[in-house]
Amino acid sequence: MLSGLTPSGLLSGLLGLLSGFPKLSPPARTLPTLSPPATAWALQAIRDALWDARSAGYGSHAPSKPKPPVAAKSPTVVSFTFDNQWESQMTAAASLKAHGMTGTFYTISSWIGLPGFLSMSDLNTLVANGDEIGGKTVNNSDLPTLSNAEAEREICQGRNVLTSDGFKVTDFAYPFADLNAEDETLVKACGFNSGRGVGNVASVDPGACTYPDCPYAETIPPADPYQINTPDDAEQTTTLADMEKTVTNAENHGGGLLALSFHQICATTTAGCDPVYSWSPTLFNNFLTWLQGQELLKGVQVKTIAQVIGGAVQPAVTAPTVPAAPAGTNALVNPNLTTADSITPANPSCWTQDTYGLNASVPVFTWSATGGAAGGGQETVTMPAGGTGAAMLVNTFDLGQCAPTVVAGTSYQVSDNYKSTVPVYFTVYQRAANGTWAWLTQSPTFPASATWAPASWLTSALPSTVTAVSIGMTLATPGTLSTSNYSLSSTVGVPAAAPIGVQALKNPLLQTSDGSGTNPACWSAAGYGTNTAAFTWSPTGGQSGGEETINMTSWTSGDAKLVTPFDNGNCAPTVTAGGVYTLSVYYESTVPVFITLYSRNAATGVWGYWTQSQPLPAAAGWTLATFTTPAVPSTVNGASFGMTVAGVGTLSTSNYSMVRSS
Repeated sequence: MLSGLTPSGLLSGLLGLLSGFPKLSPPARTLPTLSPPATAWALQAIRDALWDARSAGYGSHAPSKPKPPVAAKSPTVVSFTFDNQWESQMTAAASLKAHGMTGTFYTISSWIGLPGFLSMSDLNTLVANGDEIGGKTVNNSDLPTLSNAEAEREICQGRNVLTSDGFKVTDFAYPFADLNAEDETLVKACGFNSGRGVGNVASVDPGACTYPDCPYAETIPPADPYQINTPDDAEQTTTLADMEKTVTNAENHGGGLLALSFHQICATTTAGCDPVYSWSPTLFNNFLTWLQGQELLKGVQVKTIAQVIGGAVQPAVTAPTVPAAPAGTNALVNPNLTTADSITPANPSCWTQDTYGLNASVPVFTWSATGGAAGGGQETVTMPAGGTGAAMLVNTFDLGQCAPTVVAGTSYQVSDNYKSTVPVYFTVYQRAANGTWAWLTQSPTFPASATWAPASWLTSALPSTVTAVSIGMTLATPGTLSTSNYSLSSTVGVPAAAPIGVQALKNPLLQTSDGSGTNPACWSAAGYGTNTAAFTWSPTGGQSGGEETINMTSWTSGDAKLVTPFDNGNCAPTVTAGGVYTLSVYYESTVPVFITLYSRNAATGVWGYWTQSQPLPAAAGWTLATFTTPAVPSTVNGASFGMTVAGVGTLSTSNYSMVRSS
């Protein structure tokens, strides 16, 4: 009791004391606008003063002053968890930091740095703030739909990538909150200390599970740490009152763990903000402010999942990988498109519809288990008039269940049967060692075909960074494409050389288009230096077959010519070391010309100049030119040649030939 003060005088003095603090307006949770130490002191001072004022009327019979409240033996612990590393989660991270709180951010390893998602720099910022980085597979794959081996690769490799990036990864979240008993076992085997689902804790959202069917909180420690139960995800329809009620229900019913699950933290007026799985930044900030008050008044704690679960950081665990198919063996799963996908029956198993660069005109995909070439299934894609971008059926981007493992440094033969109303081409995607996928290369175009036609293309030797590939024939203009009977097989070295006396060139008469309609298949316009040259091709009009005309209108240096492409065997003919070849071509020209020959290094695959013929005179009519090569050097395994113009004038060529003579 304060000496010399009556109860009424003490109360008046207390009111004066309170006038020194900011005026509080409803709701009362605005109290934490005071700094936490000042607020705690003020609350205790009020309790003490009010008790002293009350006790003054009791004199010597005043009861003992109560002690400050003690935290419950089973506290309510709130864990803020965030799924899929959306870029907008940095807004939540900033609010958490401002309120002295931290969260757990479950990260899909192959999505780091993608547009709209957190970058490596963002993740490092989270760690610096005290936040936890958790794991969520490589590709956010729905684990129960995968084989156990593929699920193990997704879980283990996702953690290993994050670990190699320097993060201490101990806790996991199941993609789509979907799991089975095998998945729990794999999460533990891959080195995680916990696995979080979503649901099975009472929520106040309409239609959510409620007590007594669901408890008000998860136990601490969880009964099953590899299936941590939570309230439902925060959504746009979740109100601030709903979120507060979820916490107070747990407080009033014995406490426990509330692992609150969030996706995007953004206003729905913001571009890219999910209209369902997002929550307002303002509501999030207000909830943190309210929760600060619960920390002070009710002893609520805010912890990361790692702080709740505990346990050491386990070493990395490498899951078994899928070996590459033997050379010459088709490496694709379901190559004939005859088997339906068990999850999406409208698609062929192990194949995925893929698009990019589309406008509002969306292509239509249709699959049938029958009707393809040679009795196989078929996939048809139609790009509507006015449509842009590209569409294709590709092997599913995964870690080996569908996407074929490849051998670095090896070339692969890609083939299928197709029908199309427009030119098409093969696209190849690559998987890196960390599981991320990216575009690798594409083939030359193939011409439109009204009936089933074979298409085949040999890739270049794959870079050392490639662990697997995905292929698909691509439609990039309005029209229709049907595909069937895909194949992907490795080749050892380059294709075999043509025997003595056999034509080694493809499309030697220049009659077949490469698909563009402006260039003959397996031939390329080439040249160098300072000059102006126009190339024109026609499938007819040559000495026999088509013709290519080069019109050089200005010249300072260099030359221009039509040559077989500098590739690894699709078009450029393989040659035999020590062999001698006879080259021939019909030509018409207004100026002297010559034949130029290039060679491919057998060890490196690099192309370079080899030799050339003596000048050949101008010719007003079709004239045959021939040239016999020197013996092929031992270091060479491929050749390319073409007739060359190196001055102002016109050159037309037709009916090429390359035959080994000895």
